[in-house]
Amino acid sequence: MYTIGSTYTRKDIYEILQVPTDQRGGDWLNGYHRHGTDYYIFCNVGVPGRTGHDYDNHWEGEKLIWYGQDKSHFGQGAIQNLVSSEYRVFIFYREQDRAPFTYAGVGTPIPHTQMQRPARVDWIFGSDSTDEAPVFTDEYYPGASYREGQRTQVLVNRYERDRNARDACIQHYGPRCEVCTLDFEEKYGEIGKGFIHVHHTVPVSKLGEEYTVDPIKDLVPVCPNCHAMLHRRNPPYSISELKSALEGEA
Repeated sequence: MYTIGSTYTRKDIYEILQVPTDQRGGDWLNGYHRHGTDYYIFCNVGVPGRTGHDYDNHWEGEKLIWYGQDKSHFGQGAIQNLVSSEYRVFIFYREQDRAPFTYAGVGTPIPHTQMQRPARVDWIFGSDSTDEAPVFTDEYYPGASYREGQRTQVLVNRYERDRNARDACIQHYGPRCEVCTLDFEEKYGEIGKGFIHVHHTVPVSKLGEEYTVDPIKDLVPVCPNCHAMLHRRNPPYSISELKSALEGEA
């Protein structure tokens, strides 16, 4: 199980996947590795890697701008696989060299095929839709069953994607971010009506399978930016902590 915002070493991932000792290392250390029907990307953001290469990997909001190895291009099989949507791509990043990697999620690729070398792919994470309302998840499990389709390879998390719980949460709080007070309908008009993320105040990884969610106590509506910021550490920041940080920047 990987939890978005949590940190992992490569050794942690070897043990989770039960990778045999003699198959560890190799291209697991080269930035992207194919493991069965999945790919694993490990990237540095804002700092050079151990080989001295300093790619311009960086975040633009919730989108990760990522570059392949120096000579990578879209004619290569591995790069074609990464952007084919036929493989799940688990993405891990770090902002300090030799530090553990933070799990960003399963990425959906936006390839920049006009670039020659290195290959550039923008990765977006964690959204799907049901009945026109956006729903989001914080956890992915290796080997789990995923529905077909590029935009629907998101593991159903019954706590956050329970329609009744989500609707009850928003009915109670309203579709306004509890951190920054953003209301998407006020900001964008009709297209923003009802759009909001729903955040768990207790990390989903801490809840048991038989847990019954309380939509008022356990869930809270937040905008995508604040949702990402809440998960900038593990355990996540509380709503009050993030509010204080935001007010400090005002």
